[in-house]
Amino acid sequence: MGATASATVRSVRTASRAWVRGGVAVAAALILSALGGCGSGGGPFHARQPARPTPSTPTPPASAVTRAFDAIYRRHRDQMLGICMGAIDERTRAVKCYGQARPGSARPPRPTTLFQIGSISKTFTATLLALRVHGGAVRLADPIKRYIPSADASADIPASMTLLDLADHYSGLPRTTPIQNSLGIGSLDQYFAAAGHCERIPDCPVGRPGQRYLYSNFAYGILGQALGRHDGYSESSYSAWEKDNAANVAAPLGLSHTKSAFAWRATVPATFEALRARASIEPDPPFFVPPPYGDPAGGLYSSSVDMIKWLSFSMGLTGTPSLDAARPLLYDTPRLIRPRENPLDQSSRIGLAWRLDTSGKGRARMTCISKNGESRGFTSSMVFAKDRPRGVFVMLNTAPETLAAAALATELLNSLPAAPGARPSPGRCRTAIP
Repeated sequence: MGATASATVRSVRTASRAWVRGGVAVAAALILSALGGCGSGGGPFHARQPARPTPSTPTPPASAVTRAFDAIYRRHRDQMLGICMGAIDERTRAVKCYGQARPGSARPPRPTTLFQIGSISKTFTATLLALRVHGGAVRLADPIKRYIPSADASADIPASMTLLDLADHYSGLPRTTPIQNSLGIGSLDQYFAAAGHCERIPDCPVGRPGQRYLYSNFAYGILGQALGRHDGYSESSYSAWEKDNAANVAAPLGLSHTKSAFAWRATVPATFEALRARASIEPDPPFFVPPPYGDPAGGLYSSSVDMIKWLSFSMGLTGTPSLDAARPLLYDTPRLIRPRENPLDQSSRIGLAWRLDTSGKGRARMTCISKNGESRGFTSSMVFAKDRPRGVFVMLNTAPETLAAAALATELLNSLPAAPGARPSPGRCRTAIP
């Protein structure tokens, strides 16, 4: 493989202003009525936030974290073209890239190199939804048809299909856009109409809304675009959802690299071409199908510079007051968490986009939050320990045949070093695949 890239490593040695800024809304009360009756009981409750490291918390040196990166790369380098890894462990943050940014090139990826992040895009859509729910603009129990114009066949969409059903893959909609030529969709109205068209065909829905978990990119596209239109954005060369997400999620967190191919090409196309990695199986054109309406499900590109920020926000370490207050709806509100494949298995669950997997007993019990992404030659994964300030991400311009990105990220998380003088945690994350 190509030469190892120069590391961009940052070890945070003091309690930065980010911990303070992110903690403004830690004790914010979430009003149950805003959740649209998603649970029993009434009145406000206080959502529990992850513990934030303090200056006295032991933290491992950045050099020890990057040695864990080095070990992962040495072990698996024959299965990948290029990779960027990032980790947060207590107050230490580190990023390092290896291999080739594109096939046939000796140039390694850098922390600013753009990778497709695939379904990690769904965590942005879920955050936008949580933000609107917390602000009272929508309720999770609202029927999705309320946000789709009747001219787009919303009359055929069951009133029982709620925003929550789409956000946690209980909608009953199929995995992909249910028309033969999804590339032929030329407007958001046509995209919405595909949902109504599916409901009119007996074999198209995979179940009744709320009945069972079944992963759906199409459902997330419908959800994100409905939010974008509801919030007053319109489509142009890129989607209504992306404009909404950029203004209300990405920009407040300083994620200037996190955009779809359409947004990059509409704003700074030369920068996009210079920064983006090429995959071992090159996607051409470089977008998520159907363009750009499926982007809420998997259309974003991002860099390690942005992903370390997104990981930090997702873990509850940094943010803004409004986004902090909405975050607990994603994975830390029990009444919004449902089982995945097996209804009786409480160890494998789903929140709003994020997967929750619990393993071990006693002191070794650990719940890990994760999301994996795969998009036309690129793979990615983000995983962090719930209630512990430890998390990682990986981004590859390869789709390895025998190594899932989720397994790679979990292996990295479990191999992070303990801080000097600290007892190693007995808990380990288990891989959430797919």
